[in-house]
Amino acid sequence: MIPTSPKDLERLLKRMGIKVEEVDAAYVEIRLRNGEVLRIDNPTVALMRMPNKVLAFQIQTSESSVQKIAPAPQPQPASEYMPSEEDIALVAEQTGAPREEVVKALIEAKGDLVQAAMKLMSKKQSNL
Repeated sequence: MIPTSPKDLERLLKRMGIKVEEVDAAYVEIRLRNGEVLRIDNPTVALMRMPNKVLAFQIQTSESSVQKIAPAPQPQPASEYMPSEEDIALVAEQTGAPREEVVKALIEAKGDLVQAAMKLMSKKQSNL
């Protein structure tokens, strides 16, 4: 039978080796796998300590206290660098290399204009 009063429930949990304590939380944030964040303001949080060292948190709040926050844009990793048209034009003008080679050199140099230009110039000299 399920206990109906909080005291009976507390006694049952204690017999099972589960300790319950209240957590004084101002807010709780849950980061979802898609990058969104659920922010719960002024929640009632209970921490249940199980005998096998497992912790269980129970969060209660009103629906109006939950906000869904869109994910912040993530910086591009260096491996996904794409040069700007200005950088491409500048390096192409300085080296006389075709656009495709300039883009490839800039990606390999991770946006370092001088390194990309030097690579293209050395390639051009070795082809002479």
